Amino acid sequence: MSRFAQVETAFEHQFGKPLPVSAMGETDLHRAWGFDHRGRVDVALHPDQPEGVWLRTYLDERHIPYFAFRQAVAGKATGANIHLGPVSGALAHSD
Repeated sequence: MSRFAQVETAFEHQFGKPLPVSAMGETDLHRAWGFDHRGRVDVALHPDQPEGVWLRTYLDERHIPYFAFRQAVAGKATGANIHLGPVSGALAHSD
């Protein structure tokens, strides 16, 4: 089972509902911002609400990298969310 599948399963077991994924890998928005978002997942949870606190604790305990956004950040996040995975690097441009 992949690490992300383990996160999904644990969240569903804890809260009785699916993990609210807002972006799985590449999206048009990430590409427009110039980010390579492959292998990354954005979860539509506020990091300070109970579900977000639980998720951050779960990730910390398993040494899974993440970034927590508490609000929109121009060119980085459209609103509060938890980004699972390493930072999204710049897209490689081909000529």
